[in-house]
Amino acid sequence: MTSTEIYTTCAVDSDPPPGTRSKTSLFCPDCGHESAVTGDWSVEGTEHSWRLRCPDCDTVVQQR
Repeated sequence: MTSTEIYTTCAVDSDPPPGTRSKTSLFCPDCGHESAVTGDWSVEGTEHSWRLRCPDCDTVVQQR
């Protein structure tokens, strides 16, 4: 005799486990602040360049 087990999933089951980070997170090398690229970073920009600064310690974490 063969038994069959049926499992259901929902959006909650497919959410990443707690404590995992998004691939789009940035980290401040000086103070360790972490946030999504679209998070709370301070943005400075001109027509041809921009910088993301840490909101806690003002360190530049990315520029282009």
